[in-house]
Amino acid sequence: MHGVGEMCNVNRSEVFRAKEVNVYHAMNRTSRGIYLFGIDLNSKRDYRDRRVWYRDRMALLARFFCIDVLAYSILSNHWHAILRNRPDLAAKLTPREIAIRWLSVTSRAKCRAKNGGKITESEIAKIVNDPEVVEEYRERLSNISWFVRQMCQTLSRRCNKEDGVTGRLFGNRFKLNRLPTEEEILAGMLYVDLNPIRAGLAEALDDFAEVSISERLKTLEGKTADLESWLAPLELEGEVDGQQVVVANKLTTAQIEEQVRKREALSERLGCVPMKLKAYEELLWHLAIQSRPELQASDRLPARMFRSLIELDGTAVNVEELAERHAQMGHRYASPVDLQTRTAIYQRQIADQETVPIDNTWSIV
Repeated sequence: MHGVGEMCNVNRSEVFRAKEVNVYHAMNRTSRGIYLFGIDLNSKRDYRDRRVWYRDRMALLARFFCIDVLAYSILSNHWHAILRNRPDLAAKLTPREIAIRWLSVTSRAKCRAKNGGKITESEIAKIVNDPEVVEEYRERLSNISWFVRQMCQTLSRRCNKEDGVTGRLFGNRFKLNRLPTEEEILAGMLYVDLNPIRAGLAEALDDFAEVSISERLKTLEGKTADLESWLAPLELEGEVDGQQVVVANKLTTAQIEEQVRKREALSERLGCVPMKLKAYEELLWHLAIQSRPELQASDRLPARMFRSLIELDGTAVNVEELAERHAQMGHRYASPVDLQTRTAIYQRQIADQETVPIDNTWSIV
């Protein structure tokens, strides 16, 4: 598969193209050999609330960085994200906008102690008056490495403080793979969205909170799509995530101005793949059942599923080929540590099946 070799033994600069708009698959795992986002096998402590910390931090950064989040999943010992860098948007930012965005995502400990976290004009001026710093921060705001760094460092400090320890929360540098085609973007998104089901942490697509498909499916529950969603729309072509945008006929002046503002913001957004959310959901169920056949009998399986051909930009999707791609991706992310831990988990299951909470996260990366 194109791009497989980019995962290992290459410079990050060879994979990430800072001046081009591209989509990437990023992933990292915890470093301490325990479930820092789940239920730890040794201490039996429940760390699942930390998944919310990570999701909320990612959503906050997506507001200020020129980075689109296409898909994400946060499991017990690792996370995945499909991200798109947007240097085209960063190029349009004014020096003041750059200063405010950057100051909004950095710790600024001294200023927070003095001003309660409020950004001051002196902080803004210090950046705006230095053109080199402005351009450096402009580049950072569309750089995936800086996006991930701001996510992981903040979460590491918070977890270390709670645990009373120091050191790294995550292992080596995060993995990054460029997805140059629509087919690879689709395969990557499906892989990420299926992680909780394949790990045995969910029985349906909306069973697990910290995964992008769970958030996307909420737009199907209401009658209108959420234009303010922090995730990149699945498809953009007069629609958002396959849902028609409904605008009332009678609006106040303020409401009209707000709709115009939303449309202007939306005009610069990019979709993920040319596929309706309903078709994407059906494709996920196809692949979920392939990996877990017992789900065929689930009462959570939506009605009228699997009755139509699934297409990507007018071309029929080959589900078998997608499953093979996912198998390759699983091998790419696997490591000897995973195999050792999987064996340990299996032994604990046999010895103490009733009292030790188990998930299969180490075998699904």
